[in-house]
Amino acid sequence: MSSKLKIWYIDDDPKEGKRLQSRLSRTTSIDCRFSSPPSLGELNEDWADLYLIDYDLTRIQPDGGKVDYQGSTLASEIRTRVADKPIVLITRGSIYRDLKQSKPQVLDQLQIYDDLILKDELDEDLKGVTSSLITLSQGFRDLSRSQRKDWQALTGVLNANEHEARILREAVPPLSDGRWFVSGAARWVRHVVLGYPGILYDEVHAATRLGISIEGFRKSSLQRVLKSAKYDGAFGPNDGRWWKDRLLGIAAELIQAEGLGGPLNETFREAYRRKMRVKLLPAICVWDNTPTADWVCYLLHKPVKIKHSLHYYPDNRPAVMDDARVSFRAVREMGEFDDNLLDADGAKLLNSIEDLADPQRP
Repeated sequence: MSSKLKIWYIDDDPKEGKRLQSRLSRTTSIDCRFSSPPSLGELNEDWADLYLIDYDLTRIQPDGGKVDYQGSTLASEIRTRVADKPIVLITRGSIYRDLKQSKPQVLDQLQIYDDLILKDELDEDLKGVTSSLITLSQGFRDLSRSQRKDWQALTGVLNANEHEARILREAVPPLSDGRWFVSGAARWVRHVVLGYPGILYDEVHAATRLGISIEGFRKSSLQRVLKSAKYDGAFGPNDGRWWKDRLLGIAAELIQAEGLGGPLNETFREAYRRKMRVKLLPAICVWDNTPTADWVCYLLHKPVKIKHSLHYYPDNRPAVMDDARVSFRAVREMGEFDDNLLDADGAKLLNSIEDLADPQRP
C-alpha cells in the first residue's frame, strides 16, 4: 500500500485499547486510532480503511455508561453501511475458547466480519498480525477499485488466465445475475479459492504433489523455475500460493525434456537433478516415514501416501478442490480426529488401522 493503513480500533477497555493502539502504530505502515464503543447512531465510517472491533464490549465505562451490543452487532452495522472495507474482530484467547465451545455460530458469521485475531497475537507476533491486516485491506481495495463487478473483472483481480478462470467458475463464486459485491467476493477468494487446496496450493501441498520435501521446495533455484506459477493476485498470503496447473505443467515439461516417464511425484526429482545438478529430497510419508508421499493429511498438514490415508469430509469444499484425506497417524494419535467425518468405506477400516503395527516403532 502506498499510504498508511488507517485502522479504527474500538474497545471498551480504554487502558487496553490505548496500549494496543500504541503497539499497532509502532509500524510505519499503520495509522491506528482508538475509541470507546460509539452509539450506533454516532458511527462515522468515512475515515478508516479497516475496522478492528473488540468482541466483548460489556465493560462499564468511567462515566457509568455501557453499550447495549456486542462487537459482532457493531460489525454488522458497519458492514451494512460500508460493504467494501474489511472488519476484524479482536478478543482474548479465553473468550475465543468460550465462544468456540458455547457459541460457535458467532465464529461462523463471516458475512458480518472478515477475520478474528487474538490480543495475545498482537503481543507475540506484531509483524505477522500487521502484515495480515495490510494484506486484507489491500485485497479489499483491489476489489473495490474494479470498475466492473462481473466475472471477468473478478478473475482479473486474481490474475487468472483463461484456463484458470474456467476452473474457478466451478468453485461456486458469489455471483448474483452475473455480478458480485466486494465483501462476498473477498470472502470467497480468502476462504474458498485460497482456503482449500485444488486450484491454488500452499507450499506443503505444492511440494508434496511434486514429490519433494518442503526444504527442497523452498530452494531459491527451484523457486526461480516455478516463478510463473506463483500466485500474485488479491489477498495473496505471506507464505505464498502457487497455481496448481501451472506448477504441475512446469514439472511435466521438465520431466518430458529430460526424457523421463512415470508418475510426476516420482520422476520430478530426477528430472530436476539432471537439469539443474541439484538434488532434492523426497516427500516423506508421515505414517511409514518412507518416500514418496503423494497427498497431504488434513489434520497434520503433513505429506502422506494415499494408500495410508482415508477420505475425510470436514467441510463443504467445492468438488473442484482436492479431496481431504486423513492419515493413519492422525487417526490413531490426534484427538481432533472425528470418525463421523469418514465415509462408509473408511469407517469399516478403523478397527484394522488401530490394530496395525506402527512402522516407525520397533
